[in-house]
Amino acid sequence: MSEPPPGLPALKFHCPNGPDINSASVLSWCSSMADSWDETQGNLYAKCVLARMEYHKCGSHPEHEFLLFFFRHWIDGCSTQAVVSADRAMQRQGCSFKQSSELVCPSSSDTNAYDSVSIYGSPRNAAPQLQVRYTPYSKLCSFDFPTSSAPSALQVSTVLSLVHRQAPAYQLYENQCYWFSSTVWGSLKELFPSDQDSECGNHHARGRYRGVALGSPTKDIEAVCAVYQSEWQKMLGTLEQVKSHHEAKEAKNQHKLRMEFEVEMEQQKAEIEQVCQAKVGYSQQTWSSFVDGTISLGCRNGA
Repeated sequence: MSEPPPGLPALKFHCPNGPDINSASVLSWCSSMADSWDETQGNLYAKCVLARMEYHKCGSHPEHEFLLFFFRHWIDGCSTQAVVSADRAMQRQGCSFKQSSELVCPSSSDTNAYDSVSIYGSPRNAAPQLQVRYTPYSKLCSFDFPTSSAPSALQVSTVLSLVHRQAPAYQLYENQCYWFSSTVWGSLKELFPSDQDSECGNHHARGRYRGVALGSPTKDIEAVCAVYQSEWQKMLGTLEQVKSHHEAKEAKNQHKLRMEFEVEMEQQKAEIEQVCQAKVGYSQQTWSSFVDGTISLGCRNGA
């Protein structure tokens, strides 16, 4: 049986020890991936591209909406995928974030949005956990990205962060879970276009609560797309800084190892010289004794 492919802290491709769901805000998820660095392959999150995204809606009150992302492994030819969900809840000061049935509580300008991702592992690992968290829910739409135009996990996290910054406050009638999912969905499709069409079983159910449309995020999608390139350039600059930091750290470690090696070699050289000098001293002493003994013997023989 072949070994399972390696995973990453922010993208699990398998859970050998059972379910171990990690959740994080979209901002911390983005920064954690940006700070990652592999000595031989660089930033691996930039090589894990999005294979598929799905739009889901819960059947129970308050009909919460969320997205699922399926990321390909960075190793060519590896079919394993990592599943990540993304959604919006609300977070009050001093309280844990509110989700699902509590999303329809009255909101105010003091209510911060909690835009987060949850990392599940492979699709097989994710299925039972999603059932526990969101049941009952149904898939409204799906979109498959061809490898040629698919965004990386790092690019997806950049879009999620931009959407969060577009409306960081949770507002019941404008910027709730419906708005978040629709804006992320539309932004990714606009920024990374494909000739393929979305598979939608119930497109018109998106962004609705009990059949009532809660507004279109068209302007927000345009705003996110307008600033994406500049934000991505900042991300590339961050990656260069991380690369330079790790290279400088590696050079420092190499210098330290080289200095330690040189010190060790000098110590070994000194020890060898001491041993050699001791042997030379012993040999000279032995030879002197031998010579002295021979001369004495010769004198006795000649007497």
